[in-house]
This record gives sequence, structure tokens and C-alpha cells, in this order.
Amino acid sequence: MPVYNAGTALLSRIRELFSCKSPSVATAFAVTLITFAALPVTSHAFTELTLAQKLIYDRSHLANTEQGENLVYRYSSKSQAEPEKIDEVLLRINQVHADDKRDVVLDFLTGEHKMAFPDFKQFRGNPVIIAMMEHVAQKIGRETGGGVLYFRNRIRDALAAEAVQVTDEEITWNDKQIKATLLAFSPFIQDTYLAERPEYRHAKISINLSEEVPGDVVGISVDSRNDGIFYFRHDIKLNAPGT
Repeated sequence: MPVYNAGTALLSRIRELFSCKSPSVATAFAVTLITFAALPVTSHAFTELTLAQKLIYDRSHLANTEQGENLVYRYSSKSQAEPEKIDEVLLRINQVHADDKRDVVLDFLTGEHKMAFPDFKQFRGNPVIIAMMEHVAQKIGRETGGGVLYFRNRIRDALAAEAVQVTDEEITWNDKQIKATLLAFSPFIQDTYLAERPEYRHAKISINLSEEVPGDVVGISVDSRNDGIFYFRHDIKLNAPGT
């Protein structure tokens, strides 16, 4: 009988997930990736994962949320060609389960920009992370004429690389100092397909995590600039309670 290894199973599911070929599969993208929350975990299970992967795929982001709680993130987008746009991301905690799992509903953006995701059942991870990555992959794919699958794979590969910067820091949130972990990586910096498109090649993704905020995600930004030239920035930031 083969020995079950949760780390190997997780990596296999991540690879399968990123092989989706249609930009309309945002639903499958999020569902499959976050399903890692249901995998059995042992102390030696994730020896094949990098620190960045562990922080994204194997952290109980929703452990400090309560039933009925709504997490609201402010979304902003700005580029050379377009003025700043403001929108909203809403994560609703519908039910609390054992083992830090939650039933959640994600409304990522509003109106014509809203991305369709299913309800997430018994998940530990915060789906706003994966939704933001899918948002980036779809947007760059649409604007460059490239396949969404291609850009998903670049993001996946970058998270698996040791080049991801992981630093501990103190930041200000809700008028107080909190401890946070910042992940930063540039998935397209050496991409030959984007060699003549510096506005995309220099995109840097930053994910700020803190167990001191509900849902663990303080903010996510995708910022592109080089040699003093600003290209674009998309980010989401967790609103303080009551704002």
C-alpha cells in the first residue's frame, strides 16, 4: 500500500490547478487550490514546500474569524493610462467548523468587474489571496493577448522558488503596531515572453500576513515600476472593523 504524503498530494493538486486553460475557470482555480485545507497534515508532510508556499497553502488564515463576521477589503487600481479606481472585496464568514475551518463566501469586486467564485466550504485558507492572483493572471493575459494559464504558471513557479523574499516586520493597522510577515516576489522579471513589455515584467507581488488581524491578510499589492517610471498598481487592504 502506498504511503500517503500530504505534501506530495498538495503539490500535485497545485500543479493540476494551474493547468486550467480557460480564463473562465476562476472558480476551479480558487476551489482546487484552497482545498489543501482538507488534506491531512503531519509534521513531516510539507518538506517539499518552500517557506512561502507553507505561508500561503498551509496556514490557518481563518482561525481567528467568527461566524457572521464580514471582512471588507478596499481595492484600488491605478495605471499610466487610467485614473485610480476604487472597489471592494467582501469575505463573509458563514459558519465555523472544527480544526480552524470555515464556510465562507467571497465577493471579489463589484458590478461588471466582479469575479465569480463559489461558496467555499470548510476551508482554512483565506481565498482573497488566490482570488487576487487570479485577478492578476486574467488582467495581464487579457492586456497582452497571452494565455491566462501561462501567467498562472509563472506565479506558481515564483512561489515555489527560493527567491521569494520573506521578512518579519512591524506595521501599523487600525492605529496600532502589529507583527506581520511580508512575502514579496516578481514572477515575470525573467520572462522572455514579456521581454519587450517592461510594464508587466517588473510587476512585484507583495502579500502581508498577520495573525493579529482577522483573516490573516492585511493586504496584497501588485506594483510595477522601474527606473523611476510608474506603470500600474493594484492592491487590496483590510479595513479596520467598523470602517
